[in-house]
Amino acid sequence: MKSVATLFLSLAFLSVTGAWLASSSETEFADKTHDRSALPVTTTQLQPISSVNRDRQFTGMVVAARSSSSSSSSSSSSSSQLAFERPARLLKVLCDEGQNVTSGQTLAAIDQRQLLAQITELEAGIQQQNAILDELSEGPRSEVIASTEADLAALTADVELQKATFNRTQGLFDRRATSAQALDEVRLAWKAAVAKQEAVARKRDELMAGTRKEKLAAQEAVVAGLAAKLEQLQIDVLDSELKAPFSGTIVKRFADEGDMLNPQQPVLELLETSKLEAKIGVPSEFISSLNREGYVVLKSGQIQVTGRIRDVIAQVDPTTRTQTVVIDIDNAAESGLADGSLIRLAFTETKSMDGFRVPLTALTAGSRGLWSAYILETATDDPSQTTIAARAVEVVHTDGETAVVRGAIYEGERIVMAGVHRVVPGQRVTDTPAATKKD
Repeated sequence: MKSVATLFLSLAFLSVTGAWLASSSETEFADKTHDRSALPVTTTQLQPISSVNRDRQFTGMVVAARSSSSSSSSSSSSSSQLAFERPARLLKVLCDEGQNVTSGQTLAAIDQRQLLAQITELEAGIQQQNAILDELSEGPRSEVIASTEADLAALTADVELQKATFNRTQGLFDRRATSAQALDEVRLAWKAAVAKQEAVARKRDELMAGTRKEKLAAQEAVVAGLAAKLEQLQIDVLDSELKAPFSGTIVKRFADEGDMLNPQQPVLELLETSKLEAKIGVPSEFISSLNREGYVVLKSGQIQVTGRIRDVIAQVDPTTRTQTVVIDIDNAAESGLADGSLIRLAFTETKSMDGFRVPLTALTAGSRGLWSAYILETATDDPSQTTIAARAVEVVHTDGETAVVRGAIYEGERIVMAGVHRVVPGQRVTDTPAATKKD
């Protein structure tokens, strides 16, 4: 009897244990089944933005900041050729293509023998006219004045003699002792003596007064005109040597020794390679986005340089609808750039724009030109579970990897970042937050 009771107790224990184990297995199976139905997705929290940065690039050309003039007396012009201003034979060329020259260095020379001969002749003429001017300035010599006064005294005595002769003849005529013709001859001789006396007296007064200022001014003008001609010849002599108006590189040679040159005929082409500038066409709507105070980045092939904006031409090209931006290139001599190289201006444009930045992988095509984004929501039948909800959004900007969207989404919500083709609205998911990037 005792063994039978023990057997029943053992069977009852085994039955309770089996029921408990069965119940535990069913619960564990249900949990595992639930985990398998909830798809894991990677999400991120929506954060609003108010602006976006867009990289822009515009292409232009590298040019020399200065190029040589078309004459030997100027320093810069739109032309790039050096020439002499007068016709002459080219005597020597002291540089060649590819040679670097410094400002003021003599590059070429022309024949100046004819100029030197004209200078010698003109200097002699100036000396002669200066001697005449000195004589006029000093006035008449005392000996000339004394001689004139002596002549005047002699004429005065002759006038008195002629007057006395006339008086005696008049008396004789009154007494009818002489003829009327004799009286007329004596009277005319007296008047002639008086006229000579007055002429010498005026000459004496003129000598005493000195040279008239008008005559001095006329002679001074003659001397000044000759001096001006001499100065021009001396300038021509200086211009007989072609000097570099600025430091740079000879890029072309047009003439050789012995050539007969015409005025303004090019001899050399000089380029200022130590100072380059970029001229880039930029659409007018982007002009305000340029950094005019700091540095800008320029690229030409593998070469990257910096520069500063010097000017923006206030004129829109009718063909390209752009404005020319002139940029001084830093350290141009060491940059490896050359005149005529293509160059690009790269800068970041900041544009006001409200929305949320999301990866393109978070979007799927919707209807009516809109897009859909998948947002995590709490399940209505089980608050402990998470489901997927589709929201319509509009793409307002994209940069190739991300997009700025706005629509029925809100700050703080979590959006599925990738794998949207694997989920459907209402599907249960488990959230796997994306790793936060650290600076």
